[in-house]
Amino acid sequence: MKRVVVKSPGTCGEYIQGWFEGSPCLISSPIDRYATITIESGEFKNSNLKFKAQKMVRLIFDRYEIARSHLDRLSINMESQIPEKKGMASSTADLSGVAAGLSAYFDLGLKAVDIGRLCTEIEPSDNLMFEELNLFNHITGQVLKELGGSINANLMIVDFCGGIDTMSFNESQDDYSPKDLGIFCQIINLFEEGLKEHDLKKIGRACTLSAYLNQKRLPKKHLDLLVDLMEECGGLGTVIGHSGTVIGVMYEDSGFDKDLFKNGIIERLPEEDYICIYENRLIAGGIKVDCFEDRHIGLDQQSS
Repeated sequence: MKRVVVKSPGTCGEYIQGWFEGSPCLISSPIDRYATITIESGEFKNSNLKFKAQKMVRLIFDRYEIARSHLDRLSINMESQIPEKKGMASSTADLSGVAAGLSAYFDLGLKAVDIGRLCTEIEPSDNLMFEELNLFNHITGQVLKELGGSINANLMIVDFCGGIDTMSFNESQDDYSPKDLGIFCQIINLFEEGLKEHDLKKIGRACTLSAYLNQKRLPKKHLDLLVDLMEECGGLGTVIGHSGTVIGVMYEDSGFDKDLFKNGIIERLPEEDYICIYENRLIAGGIKVDCFEDRHIGLDQQSS
């Protein structure tokens, strides 16, 4: 019996998000929280698939002319560790995982760029399906600039109350002034410089600047407090859900006082304003596919 298991990461929002050379864009910040999709031969069973994931199934079957009779012989199940409506890419993790799983099951040979474009046909999407960082048009799925590499650091994430319809939000963010556009170009340059130099402080600074630029679009009332606390505790920068509610503080173990940070949250934040604090790790992106041969492969390697 054929079986494919896919793990697709969530994010703590985006390292940076803005507008570049006439296009909306972002760089997602993948973390070690996952959506897991299992596709196997058997009696048709996909009742636990969310609505958008069902749309991806139909899109794949139609686009690649897979006979509908195959669907009757598939079991598709989904589990997720990623909170919804927080800007943590729960929908993109679901959509990209389903696409990668069906690609592996039917030998479609889809690459990360193909899956990115498929996801954006359904809704604005993160670029977590790529193993290396790029500047990504989250509306069209176009890769605007290859950056290469990835970022590995720890992250303390504060999950604030409330939720955002990220699809509606991302479709309407085209109000960047000439000054904003200039600032965002500087942010991209600083981020890219930090990436090339393996300088987490420069990367963190770029992320914090992007968070403040986003205050005009989706204000986070406790951003100043989190930035001050991050600096007091030896953090590197703030990584936010630009279209969500989470704020993460990037840090390395050797220079960060976790206890001071957590106590600061408890003492300074109203208890009713946040739900909990997560400890996660920033990781390289990419979707991992475990086929029936029990092989673990990256998406780009699988389809090359």
